[in-house]
Formats: sequence, structure tokens, C-alpha cells
Amino acid sequence: MSVSFEHVRIADGVEQLPKSEWQRLVAGRPALRLEVLRAIASAATRPLPLKIFLLEDQWGLAAAAICEPVAADSAYNPLDALLYGRVARAARRLGLSTQPVLMFNVPLARQTPVVFRPADTTEQRRFLGRLLDHIEAFANTLKFGIAFVGVTPEDEPLWTALRSRRYLGSEFESTASLEIQWPDFEGYVAHLRKRSKNAAQTARAERNRNRKGGVSIRQVQCSDAVAEAYYVITRDHYRRKNGRDPLYGPRFIPQLSAAIGDDLLIFEAVRDGERVAMMAVVRSEAVGWVGWIGVVQRDRRNDFTYANMVFYHPADWAPALGLKTLLYGTAAQQAKLRRGCRLLACHLFYRPHRRIVRLIARPYVAIHQAWHRRKR
Repeated sequence: MSVSFEHVRIADGVEQLPKSEWQRLVAGRPALRLEVLRAIASAATRPLPLKIFLLEDQWGLAAAAICEPVAADSAYNPLDALLYGRVARAARRLGLSTQPVLMFNVPLARQTPVVFRPADTTEQRRFLGRLLDHIEAFANTLKFGIAFVGVTPEDEPLWTALRSRRYLGSEFESTASLEIQWPDFEGYVAHLRKRSKNAAQTARAERNRNRKGGVSIRQVQCSDAVAEAYYVITRDHYRRKNGRDPLYGPRFIPQLSAAIGDDLLIFEAVRDGERVAMMAVVRSEAVGWVGWIGVVQRDRRNDFTYANMVFYHPADWAPALGLKTLLYGTAAQQAKLRRGCRLLACHLFYRPHRRIVRLIARPYVAIHQAWHRRKR
């Protein structure tokens, strides 16, 4: 019987991560690739002081959790934004802010912030127990709360562990994934037809209308001009949707392209010689992460460019590139559902530092959960 010598350490920033071990740990998780984390940490538009809790044993890196500490005086608190929405500033003025808090989340993506190396459930639960014990002790020392964002019921054993430790939990949005089960667009339409004859007809009609409108969608190499155009289009799109700039700055895509080469796929839609939409996908093994999409608002026509860029064109190229899964974000979920995606509810789990605050926060989080369920 072997003896496990497990210990936890904290890496202050992505540069302290063990490169080869980290890449093995996050294989098939594009948003957690070391190159992605390095690029966003370097090109972020606001301070991004990441801490990564690493569980190691005699065989190397066994598990990890990505954390963005939010200090008491931090100007930006994404957990307040999730819990309070548009009244987050008012809540802060009233002394109801969640900070200081250790917020475990993946930069730019809504995915689980805890990863394990391949192991059976019993071993993963042991890994997680050690990791959570250390995280909670660290937070207690600092007098910080703890939050895990992007956890789904499929994220065992994290889901069960946080519930058993009585973290306050609430669903707040969903993500989407497209499981590639066809060789080309015709196979995709046949797949849709099994679910809905109307969805299949709509896909074909919207593709034809886009082509008749003179839109051409193609993959492009990441030149300086492409990177600049991509940033402007996706930044402006993000501003319209969210009222602020995205976390990534103009240097993000050039740095990422230089680091991962052909695993960064950039597509553009062109009409009358002008770019009208752009999209980037990061690849890791058979998984593609559709990270950033932008559609030009000026002279925007009803030609279904968004649907073609995001769904119909990938239905052709994803199988040829060996991709089995495409991961999408949290917007336009009903549109994604109609186009063959699977929706997965995301939850946040929160534990305030002080026990009295936990008692006060419990009914609010329950109301938050009920409200989001009614929104679906």
C-alpha cells in the first residue's frame, strides 16, 4: 500500500506555475491553458492578482484552484456584481459588500475553477478535502470570505463538497456547449432534425440568406492588422452589451497567438469588402472554447451573420479539425438551445467569513436563487 505525501502551496501569479505539469492537468480545458492565463494576466485592463492553490504529492500536481482575491479596498468586485446586479454600488455604500473575499473563478470564462488530474472519485474527493481545508484556513487567517463561481452539478466532487460544507449556493446563469456528432453542415442539419424539424429548416434558411446577402466567412491568420481589427470589433461589441470594456486589452490576442500558434483560430465575416464580425476559438485537444465574438453594429443587416459565424460555419470546420466539443459563454442561451447546444446551469457558492453574516446572507441568497429560476 502506497503512502501519499500531499501538501498545498500557493502560487502568486501564473508565472510560478509548473509549466509541463500544469499543461497536463488542464488538458482539454482551453480557458485554463497556461498560455491563456499568462496572456490575460499580462494584458488585463485592470489589476488581476491571481493566486493559484496547488495540491502536490509524490507524483506531482494533483489538483489546483484558481483564485482572484478581492481586497476590502478593491474598486472591482465581480462577486458583488453577480449577487446584487445593477444595485451592487448601492449595496457597497450600505456596507453590504461581500469583500474581502477569495473569489475562485476562471478569467474570461464561466467554468469550474478547480481541476484534478485523472483519478477515481474517492481519490478526487480526498484531493479536494485537502485543498478546501487549506483554502478555508488561509481565508480564516486573512478574515476573508470564500466564493466559488461557475460550478455545475457535473463538477463532482466539488459540487457535493461545497454543499456538505454548507456554502450558500445559487444558480445565476448557464453556459452552453455543442457536442459535434456529424462530419459537415448537412450532418449538423440532420442532427437538428432529430430534435426539431423547424430548427433544421431554420438553420438551412438562415445559412442561405447569409450567403445571398453577400457575407463570406473565413479563417484568417493572426497578423497585426487582424489582431487590431479583432480587438476593436469585440471590444465595441462588449461595450454595447455590458457597458464597460472587456478584461482583455489590445495586446492579448497578439500575445496569445505567439504563444499557441495554430491552436488560436480566428474567423472573420466580410460583406462588400468590410469586416462585419469576428470570432476567436482556443483549442485544447478535442475541445474548442469560443471565447470572444464581435459583430459590427454599423449597417447591421438582418442576414443572420451572428448565427452563421457562431453555429453554422463551425458545423463545417469543427469536425475537420478534430473538435468534438465547442464551449460557449452565457449570452443568448435560447438561441443556442435552438441551434443544438446543451445548456448547463452555473452556480456560485459563497461562505462569508463571519458566522453572523452567513445567517443574514442565507435568506438573500435563497431569494437570489428563486429569482434566477423564474428568469429562465
